[in-house]
Order: sequence, then C-alpha cells, then structure tokens
Amino acid sequence: MRSTSRARRFAIRSLVLGLFCSGAVVAVAGPAAAGPVEAGFDYRCALPNGHSLPVRAQVKGGLPDDTWKPNSTAYGDYTYIDVDVSLGGDPAVLGNGLSGGPGNGLGGGLRIDGDSTATLGATFDGPSGTHTAEAGLTFAPTRVGGSGFSLRAAGGFPALMFFRRAGDHVIRLGDLELSLRPELADGRPLGTITTTCTLAPGQGDVLGTLWVEGIIIERPVRPTGLHVTASTPTTVTLAWQSVPWWFETRGHDVYLDGVKVAFVPEKQTTLTGLAPDSQHRVKIVTRDDRGFASSPGQGLVFATPPR
Repeated sequence: MRSTSRARRFAIRSLVLGLFCSGAVVAVAGPAAAGPVEAGFDYRCALPNGHSLPVRAQVKGGLPDDTWKPNSTAYGDYTYIDVDVSLGGDPAVLGNGLSGGPGNGLGGGLRIDGDSTATLGATFDGPSGTHTAEAGLTFAPTRVGGSGFSLRAAGGFPALMFFRRAGDHVIRLGDLELSLRPELADGRPLGTITTTCTLAPGQGDVLGTLWVEGIIIERPVRPTGLHVTASTPTTVTLAWQSVPWWFETRGHDVYLDGVKVAFVPEKQTTLTGLAPDSQHRVKIVTRDDRGFASSPGQGLVFATPPR
C-alpha cells in the first residue's frame, strides 16, 4: 500500500508542478547546513525623550540550504529565515537615551534581556514579485557598561510562502523597531522605550540573495510546534510535533546553535550544560527509517534564567 501511495503522490506532485512551473519532483536524503549572509548597517533611533541614538547593526540572515546550492529554497515550500542582530555603540549615549539624560543613577550600568523585543522589516524582490515581511526578535540577557555596548537579539521571519517563481530574490532591509525594557543594575525598571530606527542615508540596504529553485522536493514533513516546557539556569526541556512521511519516523536530530547535539526517538528532549542567563536557538529535523531527513523546522530562540 505504501508503494502505491508513493507512486500516486509522485504523480500528483508531477502533475501540479507541470501545470505551474514545468519543473521536476525529486526526493533527497536531507537538508544542508544553513548558509548565513551578513552585513553591517548604520541606523539612527529617535527616542521619545528627544535624543537620537546612533547604532551600528550587524545583521546576519540564516538562509536555508534546502536544495543543492547555498542560500536556496524550493518552489512552493515553507521558507524559514533566521535573523541575528547585534547593536553596538557608545554606552553613555545608550544609558542617557534610555534613562532620560545624564546623571540618572545608572551606577553599574543597565540590563537588557528577553523582555525587550525588536522587529526588523525586509522586502523580498525577485521573479515572485515584491513582498514584505517582519522578523520578530528577542534580546539576549546583557549588562551594558564599559567602553562600548553590544546588544544581541535573535529570532526569525514567520513561514514565508510567497516564493512562487524560480530565480534570485534580493533581501533588502527596512526599519528596525525597538521595544526596550531596561532596568538598572539593582533591578529597578526604567519603563518601556519604543523607537523606530531608520537606515542612515548614503548606504545600501541589501542583506543578501535567496535562490528559489523551480522544483518540489519530496522529503519527510518538517516538525512543528517546537516549544519550551521547562527550564532551569542550566537546562531546558523541549517538545514538538511530527508526523510520518512515506516511511516510519526513526527519530529527530536536535540542533543547538547550529550544532547537532542529540538524536532522540521521542518528540521531546532535555538539553543540559547550558550557561545561566544565556540565549540559544534550537531546531529539530525529522529522520525516517530509510535515512531521509526533513528540512529543519522553524527555529526557536529561548533564554535560560539567571541563577
């Protein structure tokens, strides 16, 4: 029965693809590693207190490698793009801007953590047309002090489904929206600061290029619903959903910060040995009993609590 189902699925996929893009249906053993693209951009952030905060944003896009070339996705498939942003600049400017000016009892500095969020706008322009999307990010736990600051935020775009034609699609960055909830070193909150950061004039806005292949790739279904069920300063327990493909599921590869750290037959796992008050990204890949692997599911960014 499974062979008949497989043949029928190939036939249906072939018919659909022939009608829409005259491509080919293929099966592959597994995904390649993600191919990041990275560039630096100058932003200026207008704060509610009248200060203008200049920041340097180093933006890294974790593009998929879902076909046979770097930074590529298959026609008609969900496309997930990770985003990492590092914001750097003068801590005095940051402290004064967030607290309302100099001399406001900053003392040992400021703390920014996962209560602070950001969204990064982008435009995808290519044969599929021009489309916009926003990446949601959360900030890593950070204490601001010393001669410079670096705030790190991580997240990604939601599932993108508008790549309908083969070819290069250029990724152009837009506004960076910040919602910061800083606190003093002793834990006193400074309220919520929201600001729109715009690209400084006279520079480019291109982050990178995503290649869309005019094919439909048959492979195990991506796992979904990845979430944290429990955490301690050094451990996190994760759970997710997955369904069989043509063949029975053998288990799941677990990737932590881009490195495979476990293979588990269940739909859950506990990661140990993590640093307290640290941020991580985890992804899950489903693998069947014939050795075929899914593309990675959508990444989950989480932070461990402090001790």
